[in-house]
Amino acid sequence: MGSTRAADRRKITLLSAVIVAVALIAGVAVRVSTNLASAKAAPTVVRDVKTGRSRLPALTRPVPRSTDPTDGYSQPDTQVEPSIDVNPANPRNAVAVYQEGRFADGGDYTNGFATTFDAGKTWTYGELPKLTINGRQGGPFERASDPVVAFGPHNVVYANSLVIDISGDNGLRSGLAVNTSKDGGRHWSAPIFIQDDNLGGTNDKNWIVVDNSSAPGHHLGRVYVIWDRVAPVVYDYCDHDCDKLSNWLPNLQKLPGLVFAGQGIGSYPLVLKDGGLGIVINTITGGIPNAEEEEQIAGELNIIIAPNAGSTPYPLPLVFTPPIDINGEKSGGVRAQRAGGLPAAAVDPSSGTIYAVWEDNRFRSTGTLNDALISRSTNGGITWTKPTRINRDPTDSEINHYNPTVAVGAGGRVHVAWRERDESGGGPLDEPFIDTFYAESYNGGKTFTKPLRVNHVSSDMSYGAFSRGGAFEGDYNQVASAGGITYIVRCQAAPAYKGEPAALVPDPADRNAVKLGRRGHQHQSAWVAVVQDLPKKR
Repeated sequence: MGSTRAADRRKITLLSAVIVAVALIAGVAVRVSTNLASAKAAPTVVRDVKTGRSRLPALTRPVPRSTDPTDGYSQPDTQVEPSIDVNPANPRNAVAVYQEGRFADGGDYTNGFATTFDAGKTWTYGELPKLTINGRQGGPFERASDPVVAFGPHNVVYANSLVIDISGDNGLRSGLAVNTSKDGGRHWSAPIFIQDDNLGGTNDKNWIVVDNSSAPGHHLGRVYVIWDRVAPVVYDYCDHDCDKLSNWLPNLQKLPGLVFAGQGIGSYPLVLKDGGLGIVINTITGGIPNAEEEEQIAGELNIIIAPNAGSTPYPLPLVFTPPIDINGEKSGGVRAQRAGGLPAAAVDPSSGTIYAVWEDNRFRSTGTLNDALISRSTNGGITWTKPTRINRDPTDSEINHYNPTVAVGAGGRVHVAWRERDESGGGPLDEPFIDTFYAESYNGGKTFTKPLRVNHVSSDMSYGAFSRGGAFEGDYNQVASAGGITYIVRCQAAPAYKGEPAALVPDPADRNAVKLGRRGHQHQSAWVAVVQDLPKKR
Protein backbone atom coordinates (compact mmCIF):
# COMPACT_ATOMS: atom_id res chain seq x y z
CA MET A 1 0.00 0.00 0.00
CA GLY A 2 2.80 2.41 0.95
CA SER A 3 4.86 1.80 -2.20
CA THR A 4 1.81 2.23 -4.43
CA ARG A 5 0.95 5.54 -2.77
CA ALA A 6 4.52 6.74 -3.15
CA ALA A 7 4.46 5.85 -6.86
CA ASP A 8 1.20 7.73 -7.28
CA ARG A 9 2.73 10.78 -5.56
CA ARG A 10 5.72 10.69 -7.91
CA LYS A 11 3.37 10.57 -10.90
CA ILE A 12 1.43 13.53 -9.53
CA THR A 13 4.69 15.37 -8.92
CA LEU A 14 5.79 14.81 -12.55
CA LEU A 15 2.38 15.87 -13.88
CA SER A 16 2.43 19.00 -11.71
CA ALA A 17 5.88 19.91 -12.99
CA VAL A 18 4.69 19.52 -16.58
CA ILE A 19 1.65 21.70 -15.92
CA VAL A 20 3.79 24.39 -14.31
CA ALA A 21 6.24 24.29 -17.22
CA VAL A 22 3.46 24.57 -19.80
CA ALA A 23 1.90 27.44 -17.89
CA LEU A 24 5.18 29.30 -17.75
CA ILE A 25 5.84 28.79 -21.46
CA ALA A 26 2.37 29.99 -22.30
CA GLY A 27 2.68 32.96 -19.99
CA VAL A 28 -0.17 31.75 -17.81
CA ALA A 29 -0.27 32.89 -14.17
CA VAL A 30 3.27 34.19 -14.09
CA ARG A 31 2.40 37.74 -13.12
CA VAL A 32 1.54 38.46 -9.51
CA SER A 33 -0.83 41.36 -8.97
CA THR A 34 -1.78 43.12 -5.79
CA ASN A 35 -5.36 42.77 -7.01
CA LEU A 36 -7.32 39.59 -6.41
CA ALA A 37 -7.59 37.09 -9.24
CA SER A 38 -10.86 37.40 -11.11
CA ALA A 39 -11.46 34.13 -12.91
CA LYS A 40 -9.95 31.28 -10.88
CA ALA A 41 -12.05 28.75 -8.99
CA ALA A 42 -9.30 27.90 -6.50
CA PRO A 43 -6.09 29.36 -5.11
CA THR A 44 -3.31 29.33 -7.70
CA VAL A 45 0.39 28.70 -7.25
CA VAL A 46 1.99 31.31 -9.47
CA ARG A 47 5.52 30.14 -8.70
CA ASP A 48 7.50 27.82 -6.46
CA VAL A 49 11.20 28.65 -6.31
CA LYS A 50 14.36 27.89 -4.39
CA THR A 51 15.59 31.09 -2.78
CA GLY A 52 19.28 30.13 -3.01
CA ARG A 53 21.77 27.51 -1.86
CA SER A 54 24.06 27.40 1.14
CA ARG A 55 27.64 28.22 0.14
CA LEU A 56 29.18 27.52 3.54
CA PRO A 57 31.82 24.78 3.88
CA ALA A 58 31.73 21.78 6.18
CA LEU A 59 33.04 22.40 9.67
CA THR A 60 33.96 20.11 12.55
CA ARG A 61 34.29 21.45 16.08
CA PRO A 62 34.90 19.63 19.36
CA VAL A 63 31.86 18.95 21.51
CA PRO A 64 32.68 18.28 25.18
CA ARG A 65 31.18 15.17 26.75
CA SER A 66 29.82 13.94 23.40
CA THR A 67 30.45 10.44 22.09
CA ASP A 68 28.62 11.01 18.79
CA PRO A 69 31.00 12.18 16.03
CA THR A 70 28.17 13.85 14.14
CA ASP A 71 27.47 16.32 16.96
CA GLY A 72 30.35 18.63 16.09
CA TYR A 73 29.84 18.40 12.32
CA SER A 74 28.30 21.36 10.50
CA GLN A 75 26.43 19.79 7.60
CA PRO A 76 27.16 21.74 4.39
CA ASP A 77 24.44 22.60 1.88
CA THR A 78 21.71 22.39 4.51
CA GLN A 79 19.16 25.08 5.28
CA VAL A 80 16.70 24.50 8.11
CA GLU A 81 13.79 26.04 9.99
CA PRO A 82 12.66 28.98 7.80
CA SER A 83 10.70 32.11 8.70
CA ILE A 84 9.24 34.68 6.29
CA ASP A 85 7.51 38.06 6.38
CA VAL A 86 6.16 40.46 3.77
CA ASN A 87 6.49 44.23 3.61
CA PRO A 88 3.06 45.67 4.48
CA ALA A 89 3.84 48.74 2.35
CA ASN A 90 5.03 46.73 -0.66
CA PRO A 91 3.66 43.16 -0.98
CA ARG A 92 6.22 42.37 -3.70
CA ASN A 93 8.98 42.68 -1.08
CA ALA A 94 9.46 39.68 1.23
CA VAL A 95 12.33 38.36 3.34
CA ALA A 96 13.02 34.79 4.47
CA VAL A 97 15.59 33.69 7.06
CA TYR A 98 16.83 30.19 7.92
CA GLN A 99 19.59 28.16 9.53
CA GLU A 100 22.64 27.23 7.43
CA GLY A 101 25.02 24.36 8.12
CA ARG A 102 23.05 22.49 10.76
CA PHE A 103 24.84 20.80 13.68
CA ALA A 104 23.18 17.53 14.71
CA ASP A 105 23.08 18.39 18.41
CA GLY A 106 21.74 21.94 17.98
CA GLY A 107 22.32 25.19 16.16
CA ASP A 108 24.16 25.91 12.93
CA TYR A 109 27.19 27.45 11.27
CA THR A 110 25.26 30.74 10.99
CA ASN A 111 21.86 32.06 9.90
CA GLY A 112 21.08 33.14 6.36
CA PHE A 113 18.57 35.34 4.55
CA ALA A 114 16.89 35.65 1.14
CA THR A 115 15.11 38.77 -0.16
CA THR A 116 12.77 39.38 -3.08
CA PHE A 117 11.47 42.62 -4.56
CA ASP A 118 9.50 41.07 -7.43
CA ALA A 119 7.02 38.84 -5.58
CA GLY A 120 9.31 35.84 -5.41
CA LYS A 121 10.50 35.69 -9.01
CA THR A 122 14.12 36.39 -8.07
CA TRP A 123 15.94 36.35 -4.74
CA THR A 124 19.19 37.75 -3.40
CA TYR A 125 20.67 35.77 -0.53
CA GLY A 126 23.53 35.55 1.90
CA GLU A 127 24.36 35.29 5.60
CA LEU A 128 23.30 37.62 8.39
CA PRO A 129 26.53 39.34 9.45
CA LYS A 130 28.64 38.80 12.56
CA LEU A 131 26.62 36.21 14.46
CA THR A 132 29.21 33.41 14.79
CA ILE A 133 32.96 32.87 14.91
CA ASN A 134 32.85 30.34 12.06
CA GLY A 135 34.74 31.01 8.85
CA ARG A 136 34.77 34.73 8.13
CA GLN A 137 31.48 35.49 9.87
CA GLY A 138 33.21 37.71 12.45
CA GLY A 139 30.76 37.16 15.30
CA PRO A 140 31.28 36.20 18.97
CA PHE A 141 29.22 32.99 19.30
CA GLU A 142 30.01 29.42 18.24
CA ARG A 143 26.61 28.71 16.73
CA ALA A 144 23.38 30.41 15.74
CA SER A 145 19.85 29.01 15.52
CA ASP A 146 16.10 29.74 15.36
CA PRO A 147 16.10 32.70 12.92
CA VAL A 148 12.83 34.63 12.63
CA VAL A 149 11.98 37.80 10.71
CA ALA A 150 9.46 40.67 10.85
CA PHE A 151 8.85 43.85 8.87
CA GLY A 152 8.24 47.20 10.49
CA PRO A 153 7.27 50.55 8.94
CA HIS A 154 9.38 52.33 6.32
CA ASN A 155 10.90 49.18 4.75
CA VAL A 156 12.75 48.27 7.97
CA VAL A 157 13.24 44.53 8.60
CA TYR A 158 14.38 42.78 11.77
CA ALA A 159 16.01 39.34 11.84
CA ASN A 160 16.10 37.79 15.31
CA SER A 161 18.40 34.83 16.11
CA LEU A 162 19.24 32.57 19.00
CA VAL A 163 23.03 32.39 19.54
CA ILE A 164 24.83 29.78 21.64
CA ASP A 165 28.20 28.40 22.75
CA ILE A 166 28.79 24.66 23.04
CA SER A 167 32.44 24.21 24.00
CA GLY A 168 33.47 27.68 25.20
CA ASP A 169 32.20 29.11 28.49
CA ASN A 170 31.54 25.51 29.62
CA GLY A 171 28.62 25.43 27.21
CA LEU A 172 26.67 27.83 29.40
CA ARG A 173 26.55 30.96 27.24
CA SER A 174 23.56 31.83 25.07
CA GLY A 175 21.75 34.94 23.93
CA LEU A 176 19.42 36.70 21.51
CA ALA A 177 20.62 38.77 18.55
CA VAL A 178 18.85 41.26 16.27
CA ASN A 179 20.14 42.25 12.81
CA THR A 180 18.41 45.22 11.15
CA SER A 181 17.90 46.12 7.49
CA LYS A 182 16.68 49.59 6.55
CA ASP A 183 16.23 48.90 2.84
CA GLY A 184 13.78 46.00 2.73
CA GLY A 185 16.34 43.25 3.26
CA ARG A 186 19.09 44.20 0.80
CA HIS A 187 21.71 45.05 3.42
CA TRP A 188 21.99 44.17 7.10
CA SER A 189 23.59 45.79 10.13
CA ALA A 190 25.84 44.00 12.56
CA PRO A 191 23.76 42.42 15.34
CA ILE A 192 23.01 43.85 18.72
CA PHE A 193 22.71 41.26 21.50
CA ILE A 194 19.64 42.00 23.59
CA GLN A 195 20.42 39.03 25.83
CA ASP A 196 23.82 37.46 26.62
CA ASP A 197 24.29 35.33 29.72
CA ASN A 198 26.01 32.26 31.14
CA LEU A 199 22.97 30.63 32.70
CA GLY A 200 23.23 27.22 31.08
CA GLY A 201 21.96 28.02 27.59
CA THR A 202 18.40 28.35 28.84
CA ASN A 203 17.45 30.98 26.23
CA ASP A 204 15.37 29.16 23.64
CA LYS A 205 12.74 29.45 20.89
CA ASN A 206 12.31 33.08 20.04
CA TRP A 207 9.80 34.96 17.87
CA ILE A 208 9.55 38.60 16.81
CA VAL A 209 6.66 40.90 15.87
CA VAL A 210 6.35 44.61 15.03
CA ASP A 211 3.39 46.95 15.59
CA ASN A 212 2.60 48.38 12.14
CA SER A 213 -0.49 50.35 13.18
CA SER A 214 -0.92 53.96 14.23
CA ALA A 215 -4.47 53.42 15.52
CA PRO A 216 -5.33 54.33 19.14
CA GLY A 217 -3.74 51.97 21.64
CA HIS A 218 -0.89 51.06 19.31
CA HIS A 219 2.73 52.14 19.23
CA LEU A 220 3.75 52.37 15.58
CA GLY A 221 7.09 50.66 15.02
CA ARG A 222 7.43 49.03 18.46
CA VAL A 223 9.39 45.77 18.14
CA TYR A 224 8.68 42.87 20.51
CA VAL A 225 10.98 39.86 20.91
CA ILE A 226 9.55 36.93 22.89
CA TRP A 227 11.38 33.79 23.94
CA ASP A 228 11.35 31.14 26.63
CA ARG A 229 13.88 30.16 29.27
CA VAL A 230 12.10 26.86 30.04
CA ALA A 231 10.45 28.77 32.90
CA PRO A 232 9.47 31.52 32.60
CA VAL A 233 8.79 33.21 29.25
CA VAL A 234 10.59 36.52 28.78
CA TYR A 235 10.41 39.45 26.38
CA ASP A 236 12.08 42.66 25.31
CA TYR A 237 10.89 45.64 23.28
CA CYS A 238 12.22 48.67 21.44
CA ASP A 239 10.47 51.74 20.00
CA HIS A 240 12.92 53.25 17.49
CA ASP A 241 16.45 52.88 16.11
CA CYS A 242 16.42 49.26 17.18
CA ASP A 243 19.87 48.65 15.74
CA LYS A 244 21.17 50.33 18.92
CA LEU A 245 21.27 48.31 22.12
CA SER A 246 20.58 51.41 24.23
CA ASN A 247 17.04 51.61 22.80
CA TRP A 248 15.97 48.21 24.16
CA LEU A 249 14.77 47.67 27.73
CA PRO A 250 17.64 48.57 30.07
CA ASN A 251 16.65 46.09 32.78
CA LEU A 252 16.39 42.95 30.68
CA GLN A 253 19.03 41.15 32.69
CA LYS A 254 16.63 41.30 35.64
CA LEU A 255 14.13 39.30 33.57
CA PRO A 256 11.12 41.59 33.95
CA GLY A 257 9.09 39.45 31.61
CA LEU A 258 7.74 36.72 33.89
CA VAL A 259 4.38 35.96 32.32
CA PHE A 260 3.75 32.30 33.10
CA ALA A 261 4.68 30.39 36.21
CA GLY A 262 5.35 27.15 34.39
CA GLN A 263 7.25 25.67 31.50
CA GLY A 264 6.48 27.04 28.08
CA ILE A 265 7.90 26.83 24.58
CA GLY A 266 7.06 28.20 21.17
CA SER A 267 5.91 31.62 22.35
CA TYR A 268 4.24 33.13 19.26
CA PRO A 269 3.57 36.90 19.59
CA LEU A 270 0.72 38.90 18.01
CA VAL A 271 -0.13 42.58 17.98
CA LEU A 272 -3.86 42.62 18.64
CA LYS A 273 -6.45 44.96 17.13
CA ASP A 274 -6.47 47.24 20.19
CA GLY A 275 -2.66 47.41 20.39
CA GLY A 276 -2.29 44.72 23.04
CA LEU A 277 0.31 42.00 22.82
CA GLY A 278 -0.88 38.40 22.70
CA ILE A 279 1.38 35.36 23.06
CA VAL A 280 0.19 31.90 22.00
CA ILE A 281 2.25 29.26 23.78
CA ASN A 282 2.50 25.57 24.62
CA THR A 283 2.67 24.87 28.35
CA ILE A 284 2.69 21.91 30.70
CA THR A 285 -0.11 23.38 32.81
CA GLY A 286 -3.42 24.93 31.89
CA GLY A 287 -4.71 28.44 32.36
CA ILE A 288 -8.27 29.75 32.73
CA PRO A 289 -10.43 26.97 31.23
CA ASN A 290 -12.04 27.51 27.85
CA ALA A 291 -15.74 26.64 27.76
CA GLU A 292 -15.32 24.87 24.41
CA GLU A 293 -12.38 22.77 25.62
CA GLU A 294 -13.01 19.06 25.99
CA GLU A 295 -10.69 18.63 28.97
CA GLN A 296 -7.49 19.99 30.44
CA ILE A 297 -4.54 17.74 29.67
CA ALA A 298 -0.80 17.71 30.33
CA GLY A 299 -0.06 19.59 27.10
CA GLU A 300 -1.99 22.83 26.80
CA LEU A 301 -2.18 25.63 24.25
CA ASN A 302 -2.65 28.98 25.98
CA ILE A 303 -2.76 32.67 25.19
CA ILE A 304 -1.26 35.32 27.45
CA ILE A 305 -2.17 38.98 26.85
CA ALA A 306 -0.64 42.31 27.77
CA PRO A 307 -3.75 44.40 26.96
CA ASN A 308 -2.03 47.78 27.26
CA ALA A 309 1.25 46.87 25.57
CA GLY A 310 0.98 49.50 22.85
CA SER A 311 0.18 52.29 25.28
CA THR A 312 2.77 51.33 27.90
CA PRO A 313 5.44 54.05 27.90
CA TYR A 314 9.03 52.96 27.40
CA PRO A 315 10.84 51.58 29.42
CA LEU A 316 8.08 50.33 31.73
CA PRO A 317 7.49 46.57 31.87
CA LEU A 318 4.34 45.15 30.32
CA VAL A 319 1.53 43.86 32.53
CA PHE A 320 0.02 40.51 31.54
CA THR A 321 -3.32 38.94 32.38
CA PRO A 322 -3.46 35.29 33.54
CA PRO A 323 -3.11 32.70 30.78
CA ILE A 324 -6.27 31.49 29.06
CA ASP A 325 -6.67 28.01 27.59
CA ILE A 326 -7.17 27.73 23.86
CA ASN A 327 -7.33 23.94 23.90
CA GLY A 328 -5.32 20.82 24.60
CA GLU A 329 -2.33 20.11 22.36
CA LYS A 330 -2.08 16.42 21.43
CA SER A 331 0.67 16.01 18.87
CA GLY A 332 1.51 12.44 17.94
CA GLY A 333 4.92 13.38 16.56
CA VAL A 334 6.36 12.58 13.13
CA ARG A 335 8.19 9.34 12.41
CA ALA A 336 11.95 9.61 11.85
CA GLN A 337 11.79 13.38 11.82
CA ARG A 338 12.58 16.08 14.31
CA ALA A 339 9.57 18.17 13.42
CA GLY A 340 6.43 19.78 14.67
CA GLY A 341 4.96 20.51 18.06
CA LEU A 342 5.03 24.32 17.95
CA PRO A 343 1.86 26.41 17.52
CA ALA A 344 1.37 29.36 15.17
CA ALA A 345 -1.11 32.23 15.33
CA ALA A 346 -2.35 35.29 13.46
CA VAL A 347 -4.78 38.16 14.00
CA ASP A 348 -7.13 39.98 11.65
CA PRO A 349 -6.33 43.67 12.21
CA SER A 350 -9.81 44.71 11.00
CA SER A 351 -12.11 42.33 12.88
CA GLY A 352 -9.74 41.51 15.75
CA THR A 353 -10.30 37.76 15.31
CA ILE A 354 -7.36 35.70 16.55
CA TYR A 355 -6.48 32.39 14.92
CA ALA A 356 -4.35 29.60 16.39
CA VAL A 357 -3.20 26.49 14.51
CA TRP A 358 -1.39 23.38 15.69
CA GLU A 359 -0.94 19.69 14.91
CA ASP A 360 -3.12 17.29 16.87
CA ASN A 361 -4.14 13.61 16.86
CA ARG A 362 -7.51 13.84 18.66
CA PHE A 363 -9.56 13.04 15.54
CA ARG A 364 -7.33 10.20 14.31
CA SER A 365 -7.88 6.49 14.80
CA THR A 366 -4.19 6.14 15.68
CA GLY A 367 -2.33 8.26 18.22
CA THR A 368 0.78 8.60 16.05
CA LEU A 369 -0.72 10.67 13.21
CA ASN A 370 -1.89 14.27 13.23
CA ASP A 371 -4.28 16.72 11.59
CA ALA A 372 -3.78 20.45 11.10
CA LEU A 373 -6.27 22.07 13.49
CA ILE A 374 -7.54 25.64 13.84
CA SER A 375 -9.39 27.49 16.59
CA ARG A 376 -10.44 31.15 16.65
CA SER A 377 -11.43 33.80 19.13
CA THR A 378 -13.68 36.74 18.25
CA ASN A 379 -13.51 38.43 21.68
CA GLY A 380 -9.84 39.16 22.11
CA GLY A 381 -8.76 35.70 23.28
CA ILE A 382 -11.25 35.27 26.13
CA THR A 383 -13.09 32.32 24.55
CA TRP A 384 -12.15 30.02 21.67
CA THR A 385 -14.07 27.81 19.27
CA LYS A 386 -13.77 24.06 19.27
CA PRO A 387 -10.85 23.05 17.03
CA THR A 388 -11.63 21.86 13.53
CA ARG A 389 -9.60 19.97 10.93
CA ILE A 390 -8.27 21.89 7.91
CA ASN A 391 -7.02 18.89 5.93
CA ARG A 392 -9.81 16.82 4.38
CA ASP A 393 -8.49 13.27 4.09
CA PRO A 394 -10.20 10.51 6.12
CA THR A 395 -9.40 10.27 9.81
CA ASP A 396 -8.10 6.73 9.25
CA SER A 397 -5.67 7.77 6.52
CA GLU A 398 -1.97 7.14 7.02
CA ILE A 399 -0.97 10.69 6.16
CA ASN A 400 0.65 12.76 8.90
CA HIS A 401 -0.09 16.51 8.89
CA TYR A 402 2.26 18.73 10.89
CA ASN A 403 3.97 22.14 11.17
CA PRO A 404 0.81 24.17 10.44
CA THR A 405 1.20 27.93 10.08
CA VAL A 406 -1.31 30.74 9.55
CA ALA A 407 -1.54 34.33 8.32
CA VAL A 408 -4.34 36.83 7.68
CA GLY A 409 -4.13 38.75 4.42
CA ALA A 410 -6.12 41.19 2.31
CA GLY A 411 -9.83 41.35 3.08
CA GLY A 412 -9.46 39.17 6.17
CA ARG A 413 -8.53 36.07 4.15
CA VAL A 414 -7.12 33.34 6.38
CA HIS A 415 -4.15 31.50 4.87
CA VAL A 416 -2.96 28.18 6.34
CA ALA A 417 -0.13 25.89 5.21
CA TRP A 418 1.19 22.62 6.63
CA ARG A 419 3.48 19.68 5.81
CA GLU A 420 2.30 16.16 4.90
CA ARG A 421 4.04 12.80 4.84
CA ASP A 422 2.71 9.33 4.09
CA GLU A 423 3.67 7.09 7.02
CA SER A 424 2.09 3.88 5.74
CA GLY A 425 5.50 2.27 5.15
CA GLY A 426 6.97 0.05 7.80
CA GLY A 427 10.39 1.69 8.12
CA PRO A 428 11.57 5.23 8.85
CA LEU A 429 12.50 5.97 5.22
CA ASP A 430 10.08 3.71 3.34
CA GLU A 431 8.03 6.82 2.51
CA PRO A 432 10.59 9.67 2.54
CA PHE A 433 8.59 12.22 0.53
CA ILE A 434 7.24 15.37 2.19
CA ASP A 435 4.76 17.79 0.60
CA THR A 436 3.47 21.21 1.58
CA PHE A 437 -0.26 21.93 1.37
CA TYR A 438 -2.21 25.17 1.58
CA ALA A 439 -5.82 26.25 2.04
CA GLU A 440 -7.52 29.60 2.47
CA SER A 441 -10.73 30.79 4.07
CA TYR A 442 -12.79 33.85 3.17
CA ASN A 443 -15.40 33.39 5.94
CA GLY A 444 -13.27 33.87 9.04
CA GLY A 445 -11.85 30.37 9.28
CA LYS A 446 -15.20 28.57 9.34
CA THR A 447 -14.52 26.68 6.10
CA PHE A 448 -11.47 26.32 3.88
CA THR A 449 -10.81 25.66 0.23
CA LYS A 450 -9.72 22.24 -0.94
CA PRO A 451 -6.08 21.72 0.09
CA LEU A 452 -3.64 22.69 -2.64
CA ARG A 453 -0.19 21.15 -2.92
CA VAL A 454 2.18 24.08 -3.47
CA ASN A 455 5.45 22.23 -4.13
CA HIS A 456 5.95 20.96 -7.67
CA VAL A 457 8.61 18.51 -6.46
CA SER A 458 8.35 16.62 -3.17
CA SER A 459 11.06 16.92 -0.54
CA ASP A 460 13.08 13.71 -0.09
CA MET A 461 14.13 13.51 3.56
CA SER A 462 16.83 10.93 2.69
CA TYR A 463 19.02 13.87 1.62
CA GLY A 464 18.07 16.27 4.39
CA ALA A 465 19.72 17.76 7.44
CA PHE A 466 20.13 15.44 10.42
CA SER A 467 19.42 16.28 14.05
CA ARG A 468 18.93 14.13 17.14
CA GLY A 469 17.81 10.91 15.50
CA GLY A 470 15.69 12.39 12.73
CA ALA A 471 15.62 14.24 9.44
CA PHE A 472 15.29 17.94 10.21
CA GLU A 473 13.58 20.35 7.87
CA GLY A 474 12.35 22.42 10.79
CA ASP A 475 10.14 22.58 13.86
CA TYR A 476 8.22 25.36 12.11
CA ASN A 477 7.59 27.03 8.76
CA GLN A 478 5.76 30.28 8.07
CA VAL A 479 3.24 31.88 5.76
CA ALA A 480 2.94 35.65 5.17
CA SER A 481 0.33 37.54 3.16
CA ALA A 482 -0.36 41.13 2.08
CA GLY A 483 -2.09 42.77 -0.84
CA GLY A 484 -3.38 39.47 -2.24
CA ILE A 485 0.09 37.90 -2.41
CA THR A 486 0.83 34.97 -0.08
CA TYR A 487 4.30 33.55 0.55
CA ILE A 488 4.76 30.01 1.94
CA VAL A 489 8.28 29.12 3.04
CA ARG A 490 9.65 25.69 3.90
CA CYS A 491 12.91 23.76 3.49
CA GLN A 492 13.20 20.87 1.03
CA ALA A 493 15.78 18.15 0.49
CA ALA A 494 16.67 16.50 -2.83
CA PRO A 495 19.51 14.55 -4.45
CA ALA A 496 21.97 16.61 -6.46
CA TYR A 497 21.98 14.04 -9.26
CA LYS A 498 20.15 10.89 -10.27
CA GLY A 499 21.34 7.91 -8.30
CA GLU A 500 23.16 9.90 -5.63
CA PRO A 501 23.56 7.80 -2.46
CA ALA A 502 21.16 8.75 0.31
CA ALA A 503 22.70 10.68 3.20
CA LEU A 504 20.30 9.51 5.90
CA VAL A 505 19.83 5.81 6.50
CA PRO A 506 17.72 3.77 8.94
CA ASP A 507 19.13 3.46 12.43
CA PRO A 508 19.34 -0.27 13.23
CA ALA A 509 18.98 0.52 16.93
CA ASP A 510 15.62 2.29 16.50
CA ARG A 511 13.06 1.51 13.80
CA ASN A 512 11.58 4.99 14.14
CA ALA A 513 14.89 6.84 13.76
CA VAL A 514 17.52 7.56 11.12
CA LYS A 515 21.22 8.37 11.28
CA LEU A 516 23.69 10.29 9.13
CA GLY A 517 25.17 7.47 7.10
CA ARG A 518 27.01 9.34 4.33
CA ARG A 519 28.47 12.81 4.66
CA GLY A 520 28.59 15.03 1.61
CA HIS A 521 25.25 13.92 0.20
CA GLN A 522 22.92 16.36 1.95
CA HIS A 523 21.18 19.02 -0.12
CA GLN A 524 18.42 20.95 1.61
CA SER A 525 17.34 24.47 0.65
CA ALA A 526 14.70 27.05 1.49
CA TRP A 527 11.85 27.21 -1.03
CA VAL A 528 9.03 29.75 -1.31
CA ALA A 529 5.70 29.17 -3.01
CA VAL A 530 3.72 32.24 -4.04
CA VAL A 531 -0.07 31.88 -4.09
CA GLN A 532 -2.67 34.17 -5.61
CA ASP A 533 -5.80 34.83 -3.55
CA LEU A 534 -8.99 32.98 -4.33
CA PRO A 535 -11.64 35.42 -5.61
CA LYS A 536 -14.38 36.02 -3.10
CA LYS A 537 -17.75 34.49 -3.96
CA ARG A 538 -20.42 36.97 -4.88
